[in-house]
Amino acid sequence: MRKFNYNEIVILNPLQTRYQMMSSRVLIPLYAAANDGIYRMNRAKRIKGFTVTLGITIGIIVLAFLVIFGIYFVFLSLSLTLPASFTDPVYWIPTLIGVGLVAGSVFGIIKLVKIGKRFGKIANELEGELVVSWSQVKTITVMNVRQENVANRPSLVLNIIAPTYKEIGDWHVLTTDGRDITIPNVDDPQNKLNYVKNRFNLNFS
Repeated sequence: MRKFNYNEIVILNPLQTRYQMMSSRVLIPLYAAANDGIYRMNRAKRIKGFTVTLGITIGIIVLAFLVIFGIYFVFLSLSLTLPASFTDPVYWIPTLIGVGLVAGSVFGIIKLVKIGKRFGKIANELEGELVVSWSQVKTITVMNVRQENVANRPSLVLNIIAPTYKEIGDWHVLTTDGRDITIPNVDDPQNKLNYVKNRFNLNFS
């Protein structure tokens, strides 16, 4: 596994629309080109980090509401208690409950923020496993080129009525030892191939 920054790689087959996140397309590995070869990116780790971070964010929001409710509960309890005597537990126990609710919620928020920072880094990490190095590539052929509707509007009806088409194809990578590696669903496949060859100074056919 190798870790990357965003500016070090060229993503070859990204998801084109938000709707593809709910399709079988998410089961296809995500590939990227780097200076030394083509990598299969570790999408599962990033998704896990994103999911945990989202859950933590929701938890922090819930605890923030509990803090507000706890503060309101304390002020309400004090407004009812001050005219009376604190010697009667009926009056001061609700106040202690409110204080405990606020303190517990604040402590929970602090812990969740610390955990969120750790998983937030995981969600932003890019790492991949080398599939083939450029030194092993004999040629790359673009095949199965087709037009796909990549309209990504909020309305599915508008996406169908007014589609936006993009050229999608597959890279067939022939290696020096005779292997044929398919990189599926590369967007704008021929132009992306030319860009990758120019960017990384590659001279295969």
